[in-house]
Amino acid sequence: MMEEQNKSSIVKLICEVSSRLRGLYSYEQMVQVVAAFTVLRRIDCFIGKYSKECASFYLDKGKRLSDERLAEKLCEVSGGYPFYNYSGYNFREILSSSDSIEVTMNSYLQSFSDNVQEILEGMNFYQNLATLQRQSRLLVELFEQFAKLDLSEEAVDKEDFVELMSSLFDEGGRFSGEFHTDYALSNLISDCLLSEDLRINKEDYVTIYDPVCGTGGMLATAGLKAKSFAIHQSDICLYGQEISLFPSAVAKALVLLCGNEYSMVVYANTLTEDCFSGQHFQYILADYPFGVSWKPIQSKIQMEALDSSGRFSIGLPAIYDSQFLFIEHIISKMSSEGSRAAFITSPSTLWTGDARSGESRIRRWMFEHDLVETIIALPAGSLTFTNIPVYLWILSNKKNESQVGKVRLIDASSMKSKNRRNGLDNDIVKFIVDEYLSNIISTRSEIVSNDQFGYFEVDLLEDGKKKDRVTISLDTDIHEFVEKEYQPYAKGKVTVDYASVEKGYSVQFDKFFAQEKVDVTSLIDASHDLLSVVDSIEAIKKDIIKIKGRTEAKAWNELPLRVATEVVLGGSKPTVENPSGLPLLSVSYLRKPSNDEPLYEITSKTRCSTKDDVIIIVKGDNTGEVFRGVDGILSSSVAAIKCIDEDIIFPQFFYYLLKGSEKDLRTLATGAIIKSLDLKTIKSFKCSIPPMEEQIKMASYLDDIVGKIDDVIKVLGGSDNVFSSYRQTLIENVIRGRVLIK
Repeated sequence: MMEEQNKSSIVKLICEVSSRLRGLYSYEQMVQVVAAFTVLRRIDCFIGKYSKECASFYLDKGKRLSDERLAEKLCEVSGGYPFYNYSGYNFREILSSSDSIEVTMNSYLQSFSDNVQEILEGMNFYQNLATLQRQSRLLVELFEQFAKLDLSEEAVDKEDFVELMSSLFDEGGRFSGEFHTDYALSNLISDCLLSEDLRINKEDYVTIYDPVCGTGGMLATAGLKAKSFAIHQSDICLYGQEISLFPSAVAKALVLLCGNEYSMVVYANTLTEDCFSGQHFQYILADYPFGVSWKPIQSKIQMEALDSSGRFSIGLPAIYDSQFLFIEHIISKMSSEGSRAAFITSPSTLWTGDARSGESRIRRWMFEHDLVETIIALPAGSLTFTNIPVYLWILSNKKNESQVGKVRLIDASSMKSKNRRNGLDNDIVKFIVDEYLSNIISTRSEIVSNDQFGYFEVDLLEDGKKKDRVTISLDTDIHEFVEKEYQPYAKGKVTVDYASVEKGYSVQFDKFFAQEKVDVTSLIDASHDLLSVVDSIEAIKKDIIKIKGRTEAKAWNELPLRVATEVVLGGSKPTVENPSGLPLLSVSYLRKPSNDEPLYEITSKTRCSTKDDVIIIVKGDNTGEVFRGVDGILSSSVAAIKCIDEDIIFPQFFYYLLKGSEKDLRTLATGAIIKSLDLKTIKSFKCSIPPMEEQIKMASYLDDIVGKIDDVIKVLGGSDNVFSSYRQTLIENVIRGRVLIK
């Protein structure tokens, strides 16, 4: 594995490259350029040493061999890799060429094998390169920087390279979350999915499929983990499909560079075009989008649903969410010889829809065919840039004897990362995987029979007229239920309309973990929590003693917020609820977030914030109050302030800068009856900006001590206490340079 120091130096260099591209490209284009150069440098580290031999062979034999035979021989000359370049150049030789870099670069790119050229085309590299070629000096700098990177497999193995590529998409923007799965989550899904070898003949290929592969990180991770029971990486065949061109090109690159040469990634919409029709796979994994309407493709879906052998013949879900369509597609790709599937869903897939709905019918099909092996409730924040609760489903049509007719439920929803505010870290991933593999009942794990998820829906009649439609568990006699629960309270005779009986399935996950269990483990946990608070108070006390102040604030440059930020004002309250949507960020919600708040549908006009933003109240009694950013829809009383220039403001310092300026912001509010801050006032607000080195120190210091204070405030409850006051005063003094930080 790559040493931490080497990893840090590589990431630092790539960040430096990214900073040089600011202003020349949009954020998305910048990611495209950096990703493409990283892929090119990895290829160069593999085959660059064969550049002269490859060029010589091409000149000697190029016109005498068929295209297919020539490509085969050039791969052999290039160390046996499934790609080549016959230009005679590598990265360093491009820099030392007597020709201009534009001429040399074009010759280099045109000499790649077709598979690499297809990847670069999909990554929009040639179009972005045209912009770079108008900045010759910058193009030379990029080559110089990337030529310093040692991305050979000796320095950066396959696992590290997948993680490195993953890190390029972890910082936000359109690709993060929408087309990219967090590396820790990819590891968790792959570890659970590949927990057993399904091959009957151990000489057979291992086949892994991702129908929504995005940038391919999860697919590549699964392919590498399959090495635990495959002899050679080339014995593992990866198949992916992706609706967007750039992510699919990145996925092709990852699959190719991980040694899976007999694999395939296709650019197409999985729901309308099954590019692997008739094929089935041993392992299937997916992190598909939530809350995406399938109305634009409704006619095609409905047409296929009419075919009893079609992918969607089990049932059709509500038009506003396509999750169950992906689940049906996954089921259709499972092999009769044995398959396992793992995919992420929102909570709605567990329970939405009555017994007659398409959602319930699909769940019923899965449970009655005994496909559901495990459902895991994951920690908040497991998906990038959203705190929507999510679940990992694991399906198997080749269950062990002890698993037949049963489902494993694992509740990891309350677990919190030590290193991140939300989401998964390596410790949590290991705990969940160990819990999953143990196959035992514990405080976080239950084993439940399939029938416990089933129920009957039935119409009850009173004196022949419809009285009610009720839900009755499968293990309850309908007649006895009526006689005990309804007849004693009715004026007339209550009967059952048996023609109305419908069988449904719903996973009420929480009810299996709702019982309070008083045991040694929970008592120990409670004791640790109490000791933790005591320790936090002691730590705060020590920090207070250490504080050394200055009489005057430091004189730093004052800049208006518009120089480095973007302000998004909230809008009107959304009207359409959607269980896969986001909460409305009202003032009351910001003060006390709740999972019980309704979630609303996201549209192109919805104004949202993320956890990287800072939220400010712009209307009402609390105008000017500042909160950390959260994922949600901005109400009309709040605004999100986004840092858009990290060269001016360090992102982790941004919240403290504005939080410490609350009093000043409040003085700018106008209005005799209802106070408010307008867009112009916020943008014009001037902050004293410390040098970047100071900002980093301050952020680190405040993260530590404010985190301890917040732990105590959380236990005490409310915000009207001495710790809250001290927290605010500390931030105000630190950002003004009145506290000496070593």
